[in-house]
Amino acid sequence: MFDYITLCDVTDRVDFAGADVDRVSWERSEHVAKFDFMCTIVHDGSAVNNAMTCSLVCSKDLFDQGTVDRISRRFSRFIKQLFLSSNEWSKSPLYKMSIILPREAELIHELNRRQCEEKALTSKTIFERFNEKAAHNPQKIAVELDEQCLTYAELLYYVQLIGLSLLNRYNVLPGKIICQCMERSISMVIGAMAIEMVGAVYCPLSPDWPPQRFHILIKETKSRLILVHNLTHSKVQVDGTVFNVDNAVNADFSAGIATVNQLPDCLITPDSIAYVIFTSGSTGVPKAVQVRHRNFCSSIDSMIEVGSFSKNDIILQMARCSFDIHVKDLIGTLIVGATLVMLHPDGILDLEYMADIFNRKQITYMQVVPSLLQSIFTFLKEEHLSAVGKTFQSICSSGEALSVRLVDLMVSQLPKTCRIWNHYGPAETTIDATYHLVNRQSDRKSIPIGQPLPNYQCVVVDEFQQLITTEQVGELLVGGVGVFAGYLGRDDLTKNALVNIDGEPFYRTGDLVQMDNSGYLHYLGRKDYQIKLRGQRIELCEIEKCLLDTGVVACVVVKWNEHIVAYVQSLNATEEQLQQHCRSHLPPFMHPSFFVILEQLPLNNNGKIDRKSLPTPIIPAVSNNTSSVEQSTLSPLGQEVYAIFTQAFHAQSLSLDVSFRQIGGTSLDVIQALSLIRKRIYPKVQIGVLFENPTVRQLAHALERLLADREEKLDIPAAMQSNDDDCHCRLKPSLCIETIGVLLLAVQWLSPILFLCQLNSSLAIFLVPIVHLLCYVVCQRLFCQFWSVIGTTDELYSWSYYSWWFLDRLWSINNCYWLQHLVGTSLYNSCLRLCGAHIGHHCHIYTTRIDAPWLLEVGGSTVIGNETILSSLSFYDRTYKLYPISIGSYCSIGVRCVLYERVNIDDYVCIEPMSAIAGHVTAPHKCIFSENRILSQEQRLYQFSCVVSVLLIHYILLALTYRVYQCRAISFAPLSVQLALTWLFWIFVSLFVSLVLLKFVVGHAVPGQYSLNSYYYLHKIWLRRLIVSTFYWSFAFIPKYSIFSVYILRWLGGHIEDDVKLAEFHTFLYFPSNLFTARRGATTFNKVMIAPFEMAHEHDCCIDSIHVGSDTNLGNGCTLIPGAHLASNITVGNFTLVTRKTDGLASNIILLGIPGQQMPFHRAQQIPIDHKSLLRDSSLIYHLIQTSVFFLIGKFVFVSIYVLLPITVAPLVHAVFFCAVYRYSAFVERTSTTFTFSDVMTTTQYFLSAFLIDFKILICPLLARTQLLVFLFRGLGARIASDVILFDIDCLTDPQLVFIDDHVRFHMEASIQCHTFEQRILKLAFATVHQSTVLMSYSMVLSGAILHGQNRLLPYTLVMKNDELPFNTDWSGVPAQQLK
Repeated sequence: MFDYITLCDVTDRVDFAGADVDRVSWERSEHVAKFDFMCTIVHDGSAVNNAMTCSLVCSKDLFDQGTVDRISRRFSRFIKQLFLSSNEWSKSPLYKMSIILPREAELIHELNRRQCEEKALTSKTIFERFNEKAAHNPQKIAVELDEQCLTYAELLYYVQLIGLSLLNRYNVLPGKIICQCMERSISMVIGAMAIEMVGAVYCPLSPDWPPQRFHILIKETKSRLILVHNLTHSKVQVDGTVFNVDNAVNADFSAGIATVNQLPDCLITPDSIAYVIFTSGSTGVPKAVQVRHRNFCSSIDSMIEVGSFSKNDIILQMARCSFDIHVKDLIGTLIVGATLVMLHPDGILDLEYMADIFNRKQITYMQVVPSLLQSIFTFLKEEHLSAVGKTFQSICSSGEALSVRLVDLMVSQLPKTCRIWNHYGPAETTIDATYHLVNRQSDRKSIPIGQPLPNYQCVVVDEFQQLITTEQVGELLVGGVGVFAGYLGRDDLTKNALVNIDGEPFYRTGDLVQMDNSGYLHYLGRKDYQIKLRGQRIELCEIEKCLLDTGVVACVVVKWNEHIVAYVQSLNATEEQLQQHCRSHLPPFMHPSFFVILEQLPLNNNGKIDRKSLPTPIIPAVSNNTSSVEQSTLSPLGQEVYAIFTQAFHAQSLSLDVSFRQIGGTSLDVIQALSLIRKRIYPKVQIGVLFENPTVRQLAHALERLLADREEKLDIPAAMQSNDDDCHCRLKPSLCIETIGVLLLAVQWLSPILFLCQLNSSLAIFLVPIVHLLCYVVCQRLFCQFWSVIGTTDELYSWSYYSWWFLDRLWSINNCYWLQHLVGTSLYNSCLRLCGAHIGHHCHIYTTRIDAPWLLEVGGSTVIGNETILSSLSFYDRTYKLYPISIGSYCSIGVRCVLYERVNIDDYVCIEPMSAIAGHVTAPHKCIFSENRILSQEQRLYQFSCVVSVLLIHYILLALTYRVYQCRAISFAPLSVQLALTWLFWIFVSLFVSLVLLKFVVGHAVPGQYSLNSYYYLHKIWLRRLIVSTFYWSFAFIPKYSIFSVYILRWLGGHIEDDVKLAEFHTFLYFPSNLFTARRGATTFNKVMIAPFEMAHEHDCCIDSIHVGSDTNLGNGCTLIPGAHLASNITVGNFTLVTRKTDGLASNIILLGIPGQQMPFHRAQQIPIDHKSLLRDSSLIYHLIQTSVFFLIGKFVFVSIYVLLPITVAPLVHAVFFCAVYRYSAFVERTSTTFTFSDVMTTTQYFLSAFLIDFKILICPLLARTQLLVFLFRGLGARIASDVILFDIDCLTDPQLVFIDDHVRFHMEASIQCHTFEQRILKLAFATVHQSTVLMSYSMVLSGAILHGQNRLLPYTLVMKNDELPFNTDWSGVPAQQLK
């Protein structure tokens, strides 16, 4: 209430309606507040300078001193403008006069202090920037989804392929809009970037939208092409052309590959439109926001500048494609050079899965709406999973108001180094416009939206478009680099949305904000009826327009308690009809949760709808009486489901047959319900079960069925074994027997060496192998009494089993090492006969992998290739069998074959390399007799002299080494140092001598066909093998992937280019070096075999060259036969046989199988790599010194352990040290799940490996197939249950990622590999093998695979990545195929 009185004349007395008022001087007046606020202005014309005096008298109960001071200063500024400024103010409206104080003007200026210069604006398009990142970081992981991933090079390749199709097949022109409707997938990323590549405009459409909305939006965009993938192909029913990206990626693009590098330049500029995103429209039709390339790239650059995220981040893609944040996650990540991690389509509703992704993928950044953040961090707190977020560096909240309470919750679950950001920005300003880094100490009342991003401007204006002061509420206008290009086809809306300030366009957000005294903006709400619900901007008018189309008289839609409520005036409309209409026309986030049907909407005095008088919605599904009666009929499981529904969907009571959607259930409520169901009822229930059974009764029945199926599956193994369990008691492994056996093995190995060393005769060292061989013979004769009839079943862990185990260890530890020097000679045949084998004359046996030599029978003139496994033993669940192996005369068994389970091979049979043979094998109809395998006496004498000569060389080297050990120059050093230095000297000298022998004695080989009894074969192939085998330990000095291997092979005559990486160098020395060619970038992995010759029917031995093209990968366990020629960019899979038939195959293919077959998909093309930059530190001298130092330190530690500690304690200490070093190595190497080559093969890893090798070589062979090895693996991090038989230390390549259930058996060379190393990218994943599974020889389980139990993998079975093998099934083949 105001009263304004003007006294113009000077009078002493004034009459106010009969009340006399005397004139009193201003100085004598009492300054007492008679009103809440009183302003008195006195103008004394007679005073000097014609002065005017103003005073404010305010109530202290309502106004503090600061407020009164601000009012007085504003009034003073106003008066000065009115009376002291030019006359032009007198002609202007009063609202144009500013009352902003100087300090406030500084704050407004400070708000927009970061302005960009024109030269700083981006001048590149989205695809140009992505292409640069792919060129600079081709091997960096670009995108991951569960176990799928693509590097930047691979992603670029697929983007180019899809782009070629868009250009050539569909004639897509620059600037045309292409819609994409896909679930979260890698195809979504490929499609979006392909659209940007061809210069078109990306427009995402959500698969959740109803068909009617699809038609409206496609009509708005005038798009004639929609990109889909397999999951959405059937959902999109439109008139336009549909292009399935999945089909295109997997198809044979042989024509496109040739032209992928000749893509035409797209005629687009940074000012071209990059994407279109739809937002809710007040007219009933969604508005299409057009964003330029410059807008988007500059917005991303601004976020990088403030440190919100960077190229080093691993970013989790969370937003739906209807959010503009989706574009930032999808495309912004890739133009920055970061790594994008995607959830599977329903992953955002699965908190347990999401937490696992946080941990496994090492997420560092994500941008999420606060309502979802609340659900995520509440779950992490309740489940005590705060550790899964240990890698977070930044979490951004946007789309809704961020509360202090939520920040406190997040802080309690996040590491102290993680920063929490509050971002704000409508789609029209390109994703985000303001930012605020939350201060956990100062932001205790509310969280501001902060200040403008760099190169953005924010202005707060009143209803007259004038700047306002601090603490006042006004509309936020946003200008700068992010302001959009306009609404598609709606110039009228664009004109209303943009306002020009100082020649720059500003977007009118419609959001009410307030600036505090620190210059931060606070979001307060909207000036219209637009709302934000779970991050989605919704125009309520659009929902009202949709409802009016049903024929209702009137309607009004409001937001109530995080729900949308529709009030409808109608006499005949039903809730079901209205719901159905909304579901067919509106996206899910715009569906009203409740409908209130009234005969008449309440009106105010002006005849308008009175929103304040609308009744509170009543949830029809809730009825206390009904639900209490219904609830009594529920089973205990149903009662639990009912309790979960009431808690998750916030209902006191509800009907059992009403969907959670009808009671206002939101997606966040569904997330909580799923989490509670998994916690209380069934941990493996999927989100689809909840959507398919939305009522309490339906869900209870569905869960009962799931639990019944689960119990039935769990009972299957027990049912199958119950009869056996009743008859037989399962024997358990005896730790005592195994420990005693290990000690005996160690004693029998060391005793001859220690004893003969006491003889003071240097020649006595030659008696050690004889003693070891005789030890096996004596034990074999002694233990033969424990064996039952051959071929019958016997119990595992019986005395007969342990006797076989002891002999098998004796053979592997003693004979395999010594007999490697004799393979292929008659001396080896004699040794086998001495061990009980029946070996014919003139046999050429090149394998020592025999588990029961006394059961072996080989006919005359038979050839058995290298690394062939002759396996007499077969494991079963609780038993084992020993089978005889019989091979006829004149047979040829190729390299790496497996003979198992009662093999009987006729004469003249030729077995191809890498074959698995069981049972009877008949001879061909046409038999060829050849005498080319019979060695003459002179040739046998030649072999014998070569063996003796090599032994003499070793004797001389040992004598020379002993001299060095006694040298005074090192005698002052501790014993450990002396032995380490002496060991290094022996390595260097042995390595030098072996290389000299290979180069100058063996020399080069000439391609051709030779007989096995020719001197050329004996000299070039057999002698080479003898030298490499006897000097094996000197070659082991060379680390994996070392540049030494390249230099040595070149010196020996090999054609090896730069940047060739060899995992196991010595295997390549068995092959004539001058016939081997490896082009730049070639990579080989563990257990690759380069066969020195090929078995031929006519001449028995074929020697030919082998060529490996550039950037070709040779997988684990693959074999190359002479004559194999691989083109560039070929991936050879694990257990793949490559023969001369591969010559002429195209590049960019994948070979897999025995023999290798081209797979129906292409390997992703690599961006050319600067190989010179990779070799900057490739100084040979530097690596030699580094390797030598690491070797010395490793040997010093090893020797010190056994010299300083008692012999009974040293092995245990060594084992603990081995586990500790490995665990640290795994921690350093695997803090993520994906690595480049340079991340893995670091100096640290080379250093740590020097401590591991001695334990693996000297101790681990003693522990093979014992529970002691299981204990060791547990120490390395493996999760292994009881009664598991593991072959050796190499059978689990990544123990910390392995789970093995009870009663699992590993045969020789069976393995689980929890990583892949394709194109020098290491990717890790868990592997699981359930109970009673048998892995036979040369079978392999790859990362991500799950074997569900009682599986049997026959020899040469490759279980591929992420395969799942059903319970009680047998498998064979590369890749694995189920046997019927």
